[in-house]
Amino acid sequence: MTDLNSMSFEDLVPTNSKYLKQSDVGEGGVILTVRGFKQESLEADDGSKEDKIVLYFMEPDFKPMVLNKTNAQLLALATGAKQAGDARGKTIIVYADPSVGFGGKMTGGLRIRKHTTVAPTQPRSATQALVDMPNDIPTSSPFDDTDAPF
Repeated sequence: MTDLNSMSFEDLVPTNSKYLKQSDVGEGGVILTVRGFKQESLEADDGSKEDKIVLYFMEPDFKPMVLNKTNAQLLALATGAKQAGDARGKTIIVYADPSVGFGGKMTGGLRIRKHTTVAPTQPRSATQALVDMPNDIPTSSPFDDTDAPF
């Protein structure tokens, strides 16, 4: 017998969606390569059919991602593509963002960001920043602070 109390909610009530979801990528995200786009008719919450654009990836282990307007714009920024076809072959990071809201509630959602192969530069320490300061900056204030209320 399985101990239901020790299961994650994802495992407790699994969804069999054929589309990418937050638990597939995690907050750290995954690097994926754009393969292309397809328009598909998906079922909306009210049971009606809705045409959506779906993003497919070259990596065979990853489900396609239903694009919304925000992620379409983020995809353009992340790839530098002006047209959808220009994004093919570009790598992106798809990640779960817990701050995404839907219907006035924080539900979390998928987001896209640029994949860079260059490591970010480390900020200089505060001590190093002071050493590098120009000598012609006055160290005293031009304001008389004797009348300051604090």
